[in-house]
Amino acid sequence: MTTEPATLVGGRRDGARAPSPAAGSASTAVADTRRRDWFAAAAYLLMAFGVTARLWLHPTGAILRENQQDQIQFEWMLTNAVHTVRHLADPFFTDLLNAPFGVNLMANTSTWGLALPLAPMTALFGAPVSFRIMLTGAFFGTALGWYHVLSRRVVSSRVAAFVGGAFCAFAPGMLGQGTGHPNVVAQFVLPFIVLVVLGMRQPARSPVRTGLLLAGLVTYQIFINEEVLLLAALALGTFVLVYWAQRPDVIRPVLRNALLSLALTTGVVSVVIAYPLYRQFLGRQSYHGLPDWVLDYNTDLASYVSYAQQSLAGSAASADHLAQGVAEQNTFYGWGLTVLVVMIVGWLWRQAAVRALAVTGAVFVLLSLGRHVVVDGDKTTVVGPWDPLSKLPLLDTVVPTRLSLVAVPIVGVLLALFVQRLMIDGAPTREAGEGSTQAPAGGFVDAARRFWTPLRVLGIGALVVAILPIAPTPLTVADRQPTPRFFATGAWRDHIRGGDTVGILPFGWNSDLRTMRWQTQQGLSFKVLGGYFLGPDSRRDDKQAAFGTGASFARTVFAESRDSPTVLSEQERSYCLRELRDWHTSVLLLPQDAPNAAVLHDAAEQIFGPGQHIEDTWVWRVP
Repeated sequence: MTTEPATLVGGRRDGARAPSPAAGSASTAVADTRRRDWFAAAAYLLMAFGVTARLWLHPTGAILRENQQDQIQFEWMLTNAVHTVRHLADPFFTDLLNAPFGVNLMANTSTWGLALPLAPMTALFGAPVSFRIMLTGAFFGTALGWYHVLSRRVVSSRVAAFVGGAFCAFAPGMLGQGTGHPNVVAQFVLPFIVLVVLGMRQPARSPVRTGLLLAGLVTYQIFINEEVLLLAALALGTFVLVYWAQRPDVIRPVLRNALLSLALTTGVVSVVIAYPLYRQFLGRQSYHGLPDWVLDYNTDLASYVSYAQQSLAGSAASADHLAQGVAEQNTFYGWGLTVLVVMIVGWLWRQAAVRALAVTGAVFVLLSLGRHVVVDGDKTTVVGPWDPLSKLPLLDTVVPTRLSLVAVPIVGVLLALFVQRLMIDGAPTREAGEGSTQAPAGGFVDAARRFWTPLRVLGIGALVVAILPIAPTPLTVADRQPTPRFFATGAWRDHIRGGDTVGILPFGWNSDLRTMRWQTQQGLSFKVLGGYFLGPDSRRDDKQAAFGTGASFARTVFAESRDSPTVLSEQERSYCLRELRDWHTSVLLLPQDAPNAAVLHDAAEQIFGPGQHIEDTWVWRVP
């Protein structure tokens, strides 16, 4: 029978005691271990700053080029955290956006677990700087979290743990999510959730202590990102079940304590977050399920052997047709790493934990194909395995392609185990009678020869060939659009009172984003119509989600796409005015450089009469 290590994911054999070294040797070993840990942390921090470098070169003037709308939304949420603390406002709902209907913050990416700790930085330096801290810290924290767990519980080699941790944070899928989704990149809690769950295998552990610890971690993760927590729970459940099927003798003795811990966790978490979840799913502006077009975001089967736009060997031309934007390039491992992972699984197949990892990864790779299988950009007639699950509660809020993110830490663990085996199996064979592990008297050259055994040369070469093409490149940025002088000079304060609801023309997707950005810059000092958020689709009875404000007559009259003059009838003018009044609109603004500004100015004058031209913006008070 195969010997299993002391942990579920086997690389270390912590169950056996090593001979006690002399006190001096022990002290030296501890100091050396700490130096390696500090080196790993410093390297991860440099890598995190490396991928966000272009943002830091222009702390307030640059914005992510590929996904500006999500950065604008996160900067709004960061500013709202400061506003909530200062005014003791409702943390789960706001009418500052989409006035007067409001936005359900629990059902959107409010990210309180990150926004609240960053509130002092946001108040001092502004949301753009806090966003950079959040994104950079997400990469660094995720890498360091996985390194800690891997080095303490999975592998004994710090090099192996470093490789695994680096991949878990800087894999192509994580770089893709880094393009505007720091709450998805921020997975630094997950390694410790995994550690606590797999630690239930140790019967000596108190189920109460384990359950309370797990409850704290789960609760915090809920306020960072619920989707990531759901994926982690599904993946952990799959892994444990597959492992249990292979090694019931390992699971059965600790099953009772594990169930007690999980029951306590469920009870505590349910009590703590019952009210926030009630507001999320049953409160004002709650919704059920994502828009249909988002539920069709699936993983192209060909993307697994291709290279992402943010990878060293990738480009927009090679990746665009294989994903729904850069932010959802969640796979893209390339042929080299794909083949290497298959070889690693084959090499370590005798370990039950490796088999469980492989099966779990395969399950989520298949599920990520979505409701219809797509190959190289072509939608096939094959129904995807996710289709029967996509309408279930909770699962109807999962973006299918993000199921493939489960494979990232699985591959990271496999790479750590691979490097660990290279360090063990690739070690030189001791000569007869040799009892010392010190380098031979031949010096550095002989030591190097002893390290670079044929197996290590082959393994490290394969690792470099697989990893180098998917090495991360800095996130691309663009210049922020200039702010109208009406806001930049503070002239707005003479025309917008506290509590006023402001509509900024034209209405539409791009204008809603500009409106949120300008509102954020002014500290959320006034309410705005519309915005970028998820809310119930007003055109449907089932409360399925839609992005932004639904269609209306006023939004049609003042649409950003309107490019020709229109003479409004008295009835149309009256209806548009009544709609704006129903929205409690106080002021309408039209920047003079807005798209089709002349046409929109003419329409506004037909309804409200001449406006005031202040700095570079037309202003109308809604009577």
